[in-house]
Amino acid sequence: MRAVVTGGAGFIGSHLVDRLVRTGWEVLAVDDLSGGRNPVPPGVELHHSTVQAAVPPGVPLDAVFHLAGKVGPVGVLRWAGQIVKDTVDAAAAAGEWALRAGCPLIDVSTSEVYGDPTGPNSEASPRVFQPGTSARMEYAVGKLAAETMLFNTDGLDVRVVRPFNVTGPRQLVDGGFVLPRFVRQALAGVPLTVYQPGSQRRAFTHVADIVDGILAVYQRGRSGEAYNLGRAENACTIRELADEVLAATGSRSRVSIVDPCDLHGAGFREAADKVPDATKARRELGWAPRWDRAAIVVDVVGYWQRSAAA
Repeated sequence: MRAVVTGGAGFIGSHLVDRLVRTGWEVLAVDDLSGGRNPVPPGVELHHSTVQAAVPPGVPLDAVFHLAGKVGPVGVLRWAGQIVKDTVDAAAAAGEWALRAGCPLIDVSTSEVYGDPTGPNSEASPRVFQPGTSARMEYAVGKLAAETMLFNTDGLDVRVVRPFNVTGPRQLVDGGFVLPRFVRQALAGVPLTVYQPGSQRRAFTHVADIVDGILAVYQRGRSGEAYNLGRAENACTIRELADEVLAATGSRSRVSIVDPCDLHGAGFREAADKVPDATKARRELGWAPRWDRAAIVVDVVGYWQRSAAA
């Protein structure tokens, strides 16, 4: 079995590459390293390139897993004005590779495509976007545009994954991801910066469960369908998460409620509640996430403690 993984040196991508290699796949990873570089296993060919500039694989493929893109509520800020074009162009290139190879394209999109709806987000939920032109909105509509383009591409077997609040080892603070930021702050003994109001809810899902879901979409997913991947049972407020990190680390840090625009500028926008309805993935794919929130926090704390001791 042979696959291309775009974004293969990124957070989710590197975990997916590890899993594929462990199960006997040959993997070609493509990554421009704009979001950092995680190690790839021996034998994995890593092309340092954007997806749209990469040379199409000249070998038979069994799957194209497309994860490359600008990510993170803070990480996307510096790409404002370029995000939609980059997202759509990269998805078009990945789709062309899959068409040439006659293999499925697994497009890893985002829960941000739902905008700011109320209640749990199912695949049938309407897209509700508030007024404004933030980088986060550009990221969301870029991903939605890419999905729509791929679904409309004649002859392409495309299956879309929409992950919710993925976290775990290797996720970087620089992108603005909340759990590694809280853990790093707690271990350093500095205040944990909770963005106003602190009552916004997130359903955190371990990256290992997301990789399980991505592979289930490849193995059992239907062409032309989108699948939410997220564990609603892990939902909590951001303030509750901060308290759990303090307990897990034994830190004496305090919690500080802050206006994120004071930290990141007026272009930053905090998301509304994000809680998934993953009934479709559970029913059709047999996907069963295993990691509860407490175990996720402990895992991320352990990762950063080991990193500091290395």
